[in-house]
Amino acid sequence: MGKSKYKRDWSKYDENVITRYELMFPFYVFQHWWELLAEENRNAKKTYKAPKEFNDFLAFLHLFLPYRAIEGVLRALERLKIIPTSLDYSTIWERVRNMNIKFPEANDQLEVIADATGISTNKGGQYIIAKWGKTKDSKFLKIEIVMDKDQFNVINAEVTSNEVQTAVKTVKDLQDKGKKVKKFYGDKAYDANEVYKTGVEVVVPPRENASTRRGHPARRKAVREFKRLGYNRWREERGYGVRWRIESLFSAVKRTFGESVRATSFLGQVVEAKLKFWAYAWMVHLANSLVGRAPGIRV
Repeated sequence: MGKSKYKRDWSKYDENVITRYELMFPFYVFQHWWELLAEENRNAKKTYKAPKEFNDFLAFLHLFLPYRAIEGVLRALERLKIIPTSLDYSTIWERVRNMNIKFPEANDQLEVIADATGISTNKGGQYIIAKWGKTKDSKFLKIEIVMDKDQFNVINAEVTSNEVQTAVKTVKDLQDKGKKVKKFYGDKAYDANEVYKTGVEVVVPPRENASTRRGHPARRKAVREFKRLGYNRWREERGYGVRWRIESLFSAVKRTFGESVRATSFLGQVVEAKLKFWAYAWMVHLANSLVGRAPGIRV
């Protein structure tokens, strides 16, 4: 069998990529600074110098620049009269560190893929974080992503030492919001009763020692099916090959924002790692809404 060939509308794709970065600049905030700020300060306990909507821009800049550099950028924007005032290092740090990281709203019906990837902490140092299962020589944060299979959108990103628990919580949160999660794709790490208990159709290869006598009924049935079909036929019939899409997402995020974090504290590292996927999710979501997607089509 020859290698699959894909065709893409490259003009549309290029425009989509350019638009991703253009839309991360908060033109609306620049234009309506005082109205937004007045609303924020109306019932605030302290007086703010910049609207909270400006925090997204600060977080985006921090993925490329350290806090001191961002302070310099804001001074330049103030000098150009794009913003009425700049912010100091401490204010920028506090706003980015305490951001409420929210991802784009998921579709009402979706199929999800879950997997974890490593983000290097070498730039920020090495720490013993027993809570997260890290060892003295640990050099990576493990961050789990749950994404929409068809829309290539990030649903959630969490630094975790328990992928199953985190993924199940994300699925349940979607269900609590009235979303219909039709399928769940994952590798053997997600072969767990907790995943099957969500009631979602699970497309996960069972572990080698998986039992057909114990565990959730749906899992026992899945194990029997896998053993009857064998991996290759099971993979084809169940559509397991789509799981590679999350690897493409990991690659895209790391190419765009790098594979490491600069922060030296564990909390700072967690925030910075999550912001990489947060920014990419919004860049893609907004550009797709304005320009449209330009996926590769097999020919």
